[in-house]
Amino acid sequence: MVGKRSMILAVVFLTVAYAVTPYIALWRLASALREGDARTLEAMIDWDSVRDGLKEDVADGIVGLPDDATATTQVAANTLPPFGASFISGIAGSVIDRDVTPQHLVALIRQLAPAEPAAIGPVKLMAALGGVDHAFFDSPTSFTLRMHCAGQDPQDEPLRVRMEMHDGACRVMRAWIPQDLIERANART
Repeated sequence: MVGKRSMILAVVFLTVAYAVTPYIALWRLASALREGDARTLEAMIDWDSVRDGLKEDVADGIVGLPDDATATTQVAANTLPPFGASFISGIAGSVIDRDVTPQHLVALIRQLAPAEPAAIGPVKLMAALGGVDHAFFDSPTSFTLRMHCAGQDPQDEPLRVRMEMHDGACRVMRAWIPQDLIERANART
């Protein structure tokens, strides 16, 4: 009887620990952003994977399209010659490689947060940046966060971040950044 109870308690403990791991990782990410801790961000985010995903989005025309309606129509109609498309993707890839770094993320968060980020806690920082719409498991090892950032229209596409669990730790593996947030970030730099 004691062995069975111990086994049940161990299973319950492991299940709870497993379920809270991504939320603890989100807390650590928010704390690292608040404190401007690029070293922790370096460890918690697979930067190569995130950059590759952003490059795919640019190549697919999901983000980074010009504001000019004619240019957007040309890209949407697939009239851009293959060489031109690969050239633009190559330029965008170079910019992504250069600018999608822990240091740039810390600087961007400092620009977007209405108060000095270090002066507020992680929960208030997340609230200052916007509201979390969704933060749940998609599969046993994948966790997705969707949030609208401060100043973003609720009708706009949310920022999405996918975390994956490996060896008991969660790391950000992919981010989908909506066009309006890219434009706001570019306007501030």
